[in-house]
Amino acid sequence: MPERFSVSPGRPSPLGASACEDGVNLAVVSHSAERIFVCLFDQDNDREIARLALPGRSDDDVHHAFIAGAGIGTRYGLRADGPFDPARGHRFDPAKLLVDPYARWIDRPFVQHPDLAAPRAAAIDTARLVPKAIVGTPHPTASALPSRTPSFIYEIAVKAFSQRHPQIPAPLRGTVAALAHPRAIDHLLKLGIDTVELMPITA
Repeated sequence: MPERFSVSPGRPSPLGASACEDGVNLAVVSHSAERIFVCLFDQDNDREIARLALPGRSDDDVHHAFIAGAGIGTRYGLRADGPFDPARGHRFDPAKLLVDPYARWIDRPFVQHPDLAAPRAAAIDTARLVPKAIVGTPHPTASALPSRTPSFIYEIAVKAFSQRHPQIPAPLRGTVAALAHPRAIDHLLKLGIDTVELMPITA
C-alpha cells in the first residue's frame, strides 16, 4: 500500500464515498460478500495504485472504511470477494472491478466487452474496461434540506416519459434533462404531483 494512504474502519453511513477534511469515508452494502476492497487509481490511466480492504462491517451488512490520504477527485472502484455459487445467486469474483452504486460521477461511459462475463476461474482483471467512480464535493446533509411528507409520488420511466412529448425539444426527448424542461414540469404540476421517483437508471 502506498504510504500516503491508510485505512481505518470509518462510518457505516452515508453510503458511497464522502469526502472529509483529511480523507474519504466509504460505505457499501453487501450481505453475502466476505470482503469488500476499494481500489484507487492514478489520474492519468487505469493503473491501480492501492487496494484496501474495508475493515468495518455493521450489523446491517454495511462494509465501511475511512481512507486517509484520499480526497476530492480520487478515482476508485470496488471489488467483492465471497462464494462463487451460481445456483444460490453468488458470483463473487475479485478480478471484476465494480462501480460504486452510490457514485455521483464516473470518468467514462459503460461499455460491453466479453471479458466482463468471463468466469472467475479465468481471473481476468476488468479494471481497464470499467468506469472509475470519482469522489466529489459533499452534498448538503439531510438535516439541511426541508423536511416534508410527499402527498403524491409519481414513478417515471425516464426515457418513455418524454420520448414522444411534442413540446419538448427533440434533442432532449428520452433524457434525464427532459425532466427539467418547463413543459415537463408544467405537466407534472397539472397532475398534482409533488414528488418524482425515477425508475432505475444507469450512467
